[in-house]
Amino acid sequence: MSTVNAIHDEVTFRRAAALAAIASAPLAAGNLLAMLWAARLNLDALSDPSVLLRIGEAGAGLWRWSMVLDLFGYYLLIVPLLLFLRTWLRPRSPNWIDLFVLCLLAYCLIGAIGAAMLATATPPLIEAYPAAAPPTRAILEAVAGALSDSVYRGLWNLLEECLAGIGWLGLGLVLISGRRRLGMATVLLGAACLVDSLGSILRSEAISMAGLAPYLVLAPLWAAWMGVVLLRDRADPLERVGRVNAA
Repeated sequence: MSTVNAIHDEVTFRRAAALAAIASAPLAAGNLLAMLWAARLNLDALSDPSVLLRIGEAGAGLWRWSMVLDLFGYYLLIVPLLLFLRTWLRPRSPNWIDLFVLCLLAYCLIGAIGAAMLATATPPLIEAYPAAAPPTRAILEAVAGALSDSVYRGLWNLLEECLAGIGWLGLGLVLISGRRRLGMATVLLGAACLVDSLGSILRSEAISMAGLAPYLVLAPLWAAWMGVVLLRDRADPLERVGRVNAA
């Protein structure tokens, strides 16, 4: 590839990654709003499958869309950003940057799988529940409970949050020397993910929520912030780090 083509490829991919990251933020917010709307603002439905099954057919459609928004808002649309960050930051510490980005890519894959599972498997259970006989309702509740525990407590809160915590914490420590505020926000995001994962390991709802709530807010804000940085600041962040350290 010629130098001109390489530069063009970097510029276009950088812009695409930035725009995708910025677009992910409103989709992530839409995910939270759609879930609350589907549950008629009953927060118990978000953690109790037996309550979720009673939200009705209209709620089932909204719930499906909330998971589709989750799929793109929290996961898939930040993949280009992560790939670009690897190229952007790798000269500083190749092995560590590879590890941190790999952890975040795994977070995106695992999270997207969970969202896709909930988007396809939960709505049919909700739609079948109102007309089901009591014995069948008990079966539907057991299936919904197993699905919820597998995705929320297993794939999401335990596994993906652990990987995301390692990835964001590591990237934050790399960024902090040249972009202090963004680096600190990234570190806080990583710490929140690790707290959520720890709560899941200890089976403590209070600890898990102490990390999950900040993560749900910080993750889309971080993506949008990083997207704006890529669009506005054309300088290599490593050059900036070098100037700051030399000052």
